[in-house]
Amino acid sequence: MSIKKETTLLEDLNQALAAETLAAFRYLYFSRIASGINSPPLSEMFEEMAEGEWKHAAMVMQRIVQLGGIPVSKPSEWEKRSFHPYNDPPRRGNDLKLIIRDSLKLERSAVEFYQRLAGKTRDSDLITYRLAVDAMVEEAEEEQKLAALLD
Repeated sequence: MSIKKETTLLEDLNQALAAETLAAFRYLYFSRIASGINSPPLSEMFEEMAEGEWKHAAMVMQRIVQLGGIPVSKPSEWEKRSFHPYNDPPRRGNDLKLIIRDSLKLERSAVEFYQRLAGKTRDSDLITYRLAVDAMVEEAEEEQKLAALLD
């Protein structure tokens, strides 16, 4: 039986910062490469999602600093420390369903991560708990929007 090392709150927050930074870039990328007859509203949605992810990254970074930690700042570390494994985004902007499915995986991973973080901090750190709950709600809303596009 192996014993899994429990991560510290600052490690969790740096995982969130790394993932949010990568997600923001990914959504901005998608907003620019999406092509085809249905792409304009999707491009706009991805641009808005990128802005939301940047806001999450800023809030998480602020919390790390408030707790006396050092935010992960090296781009080479973002992929290593993200709570969601990084894979190359789809290169073709005309496969909108592939882009949506790719984004849906990311949003589901974010919801799960923030649920765990909220559970971990509920009784010990109300500020981080609130940050996690707010981010989880926003990620869940984005997940629902993306899922509706595939229906």
